[in-house]
Amino acid sequence: MGKRIRRLIGWLAGTIALLLLTGLGYLAWRSSGQTTPITGPNGEPQPQSIAEWTPVTVNGTRQWLLIRGQDRTKPVLLFLHGGPGLPELSLLTGHELEKRFVVVNWDQRGSGKSYAAEVFQHQPGGLPFTVETLVNDAAEVSRYLSRRFGQPKIYVLAHSWGTLLGVLTVKQHPELFRALFCISQIARQLEAEQVSYDWVLQQARQHGNDRQVDKLLRQGRPPYPPDAWLDYLTWQRELVARYGGGMYRGHFFPLFIRSILQSREYTLADKIRYARGARESVRYLWPAVVNIDLSTTAPELKVPYVLFQGVHDYQTPYVIARRYFNQLQAPRKQLFTFANSAHSPIFEEPERFMHCLNTALASIQAK
Repeated sequence: MGKRIRRLIGWLAGTIALLLLTGLGYLAWRSSGQTTPITGPNGEPQPQSIAEWTPVTVNGTRQWLLIRGQDRTKPVLLFLHGGPGLPELSLLTGHELEKRFVVVNWDQRGSGKSYAAEVFQHQPGGLPFTVETLVNDAAEVSRYLSRRFGQPKIYVLAHSWGTLLGVLTVKQHPELFRALFCISQIARQLEAEQVSYDWVLQQARQHGNDRQVDKLLRQGRPPYPPDAWLDYLTWQRELVARYGGGMYRGHFFPLFIRSILQSREYTLADKIRYARGARESVRYLWPAVVNIDLSTTAPELKVPYVLFQGVHDYQTPYVIARRYFNQLQAPRKQLFTFANSAHSPIFEEPERFMHCLNTALASIQAK
């Protein structure tokens, strides 16, 4: 019996080692650090297409842009990812958007491929960078794209944290933009966190999860000190996701993590640093994010504004985003409500999202 057990253990150890090596080999193969070209239905090169994964210097730092589109003469669409610090290019590479636009996924300062340890060195005044730093970066990236593609104005599509960055950037630099499309609007995030906390506590009670209830009660309702937000968000967002407030039908985190691991654009080193950049970006930016109220900071925009909002969103709750939409003054504004989505309508209801986006574009371009 002892020999059989030893053989079984040896076989299991060998099998596990083989699986690990195979997995690492596959991961390495999927981590070339390059983007794939855009081809036709039979694999033929598309002569008008563009597929570049390139660094640019933005206000003195090296930051990366993934530029993809089936036709390089189409309008430029700059995507502002969520987080802070969570680039979404792994979910957007090859997206339907590439048929309508030259899509630019920008890994923001300190995030994804743009992570660099020196970026997080504290500057005079105490922080490595601020929300205003990212606003200045977004404006500089937009100017670069305008020059590069010969387009006086570009479109912006923003998600979650990116919506706050987008509104503030468009508010300061309206001359750079044709329209702002926002998915899951951050507007008054301290109130949003209170709504989210109350909802998660209610859900935990309804599901009989006493340990979660006790943890939430010990934590207490927001606000928190600046150095407490990161730890809180790390576990609270997992509860939001578990109860359907992050993705209404499914769980966003496994989908997102799998997409990053399978991304060809990131090297293995990039994938290891990805989480570090996200953590540090939230640590330094979130205390400022929860203190911004767009109803007073940006009550008016001088470009068309379009909002895509899921009714089940409990990261940037629908009621707060809708209130900002109602208060906002803009030359044209549209709201598209997604009844089967939470925080990411672009990924949860992709066909309806594209239909709504095309409808909004037709209205804007008709003016």
